[in-house]
Amino acid sequence: MVAQEFDNQATIVELAIPADAEGVFNVQRLTWLATYPNADAGITEDDIRIRVEGEHGEIISQKIEHWRKCNEATGSERATFVVHDDSRVVGFAAPAIIEGRRRIGAIYVLPEAQGKGVGGKLLQKAIEWHGRDEDIFLHVASYNQNAIEFYKKNGFVETDTKIKDEVAQLGRGKEIPEIEMVLRAKSN
Repeated sequence: MVAQEFDNQATIVELAIPADAEGVFNVQRLTWLATYPNADAGITEDDIRIRVEGEHGEIISQKIEHWRKCNEATGSERATFVVHDDSRVVGFAAPAIIEGRRRIGAIYVLPEAQGKGVGGKLLQKAIEWHGRDEDIFLHVASYNQNAIEFYKKNGFVETDTKIKDEVAQLGRGKEIPEIEMVLRAKSN
């Protein structure tokens, strides 16, 4: 059961460990299923389910293994941070250096834990991990207005960069339309 409130003092962001892999995958899977189906974009829940689970669940173990390896690979190029409620992962952020740029590669919070400070704490941890001496970029679904407003509230602005992201590819010629946002470096 997710706690009713995650106030700023109670929300603890921790470095993910390999044992968190299944929880991280579960947060990603459930959040994708709740967020990315979009009739206007022609994206169905089945499109998303196939992308995150496979046609019959056959890629779930591969996805969990991917997160296990990511959680082991924390260093100067990538990290994964998690928030737990009891022993369950309820949110995660995965900042990384991708193609030479500082990126918030992923940030997801279970739908029932959203609006309780978890996402804000994860985003701040990811920003701290990167530092503020260079710009920090992220991609967000163009129709995910809640996320866009969340990032704007935290200082990100939209760029004019055209996005072609492998993560957004759904197969069968479909893809999640994305925009790029940036948090500009702090001048000293």
